[in-house]
Amino acid sequence: MAIRSFELSTLVPGVPERAVDFLAKLDGHRGMHPYLHSADVVARGEDGRGVWADWVIVERPTVWGIPYSIRFPARMTRVSPTLLIGDVRAAPGCTLTTTTSATPTEAGTLVSEVTEVTAPAPLVGYMTRHARLAHTRTYGLLAGELNRLDAAASAPEEGAA
Repeated sequence: MAIRSFELSTLVPGVPERAVDFLAKLDGHRGMHPYLHSADVVARGEDGRGVWADWVIVERPTVWGIPYSIRFPARMTRVSPTLLIGDVRAAPGCTLTTTTSATPTEAGTLVSEVTEVTAPAPLVGYMTRHARLAHTRTYGLLAGELNRLDAAASAPEEGAA
């Protein structure tokens, strides 16, 4: 097995808990994550690490321009209000572990993620490239999506007097 990792960070509006709330709900990432087709919660619980949700994910990446579908499990564990750990088994022998933290700053919230990819040596580069591409795009759109959700939540209901 080979291991590679990468780090991402972005500045978003609002409080840290809000950013982690959004990132923990994988079904809200559709349209932001370039491969995500669907995400469904199949179980919830709590253990020594925190409150968790098990998801079934369907993604549609491409190899040499040819799209294919993969279905895999993911567990998102809320360790604290500002810390989230994701455990993904993307394929046999291929795992991704994400550690996401959110920290308040004077300019908003700094969201940081460390992703560790473990896979057989011939696949680790491919897995890491695709994970980095998908997570970079998601992080690049995160502030705008949080702004959009906040604006929608504060907008008056249509037809209200």
